[in-house]
Amino acid sequence: MRIVVTGTSGGIGRAVADAARAAGHEVTEINRADFGRGGPLVGSGGVDGVVFATGTCPVAPVSKTDDALLAGTFAVNCGLFVRLVRELAAEGGFSSSGARVVAVSSVSATEGWPGGVAYCASKGALSAACRALDAELRGRGVRVAAVEPRYVRTRMFEACAGRMGVPASEAIEPADLAAGIIAMIVDGVGF
Repeated sequence: MRIVVTGTSGGIGRAVADAARAAGHEVTEINRADFGRGGPLVGSGGVDGVVFATGTCPVAPVSKTDDALLAGTFAVNCGLFVRLVRELAAEGGFSSSGARVVAVSSVSATEGWPGGVAYCASKGALSAACRALDAELRGRGVRVAAVEPRYVRTRMFEACAGRMGVPASEAIEPADLAAGIIAMIVDGVGF
């Protein structure tokens, strides 16, 4: 299978890309800088799977969450995902036999924490976008789903954990989440 993985400079994206390669899949990596270069993100040839693991987690009280912080967080956590799916859908980038798309959202899509208004709202939007895209693309054989893991031991989690009131011992390893995501892409588990 040909699988596109974003966010491979971080813990979850890197773990997914490594697991996919170890299972013998062809992996195309896209990182945040690639979104800013212009032009197509993915080359020719059908994509069988997409894993969107790009994200940002600013921590600020609502009194310090200005329009720029809110817009920037939405642009990364939800906007880049929609851009990638739009490109693949518009240019026939998905495999002719269909594809599975997984976006890494967060439990924060439905659970809030102090200082997390921008992050929580953007992850809620990402999960909602997945539901809308699944409804739109399902007829073309493209399934879209969000995963909303509780806590994954990444640099982002470490930066936010104190604000969330979560001990690091409650976080799972990125490789554990990656195994489940690969099962979603390859076997359709969870769609």
